[in-house]
Amino acid sequence: MASPWVQWFDVTNTKQETEWPIGVVDAGGVSRSTTFLIWNNKGKGTDLSDMTNCTITTKDVLGGNTGEVVVNKWIEARVDSLNETTFTPVGGTIVKLVQAGGAAGAGRIKGTANDGSLGAVTNYAKVTLQANVPATATAGNFTFLTRVAYQFT
Repeated sequence: MASPWVQWFDVTNTKQETEWPIGVVDAGGVSRSTTFLIWNNKGKGTDLSDMTNCTITTKDVLGGNTGEVVVNKWIEARVDSLNETTFTPVGGTIVKLVQAGGAAGAGRIKGTANDGSLGAVTNYAKVTLQANVPATATAGNFTFLTRVAYQFT
């Protein structure tokens, strides 16, 4: 079966997201929360492979585990498709399980054919992210990656 086709969309499911502009967050502050839909096979008429063992974390721009944002776990994630109510810090090797709603299964985002609507709950994970910047943070601009890792067969 063909590999997953992963896309990130805004919470309204109308705009594909390729970056997350957090904006200015003062040291000791928390950014506004942003919710993403992480889709597999959005709106496609044929099945693709499921994404399995899905996790989310942050990485430096080279895909490594360095830099303040990653090392100090400034980014926090909440998996809304699991009905979570609290945020968990992620960064580098510290990851968080991500999965779709419905009967998708643990750590899975299905690749079944779907119409791309919010009713296709097993084909996307709903995740909310925020930056929680410690009071001791260095001032400046920080670039990092938000990464969803997965396996497929």
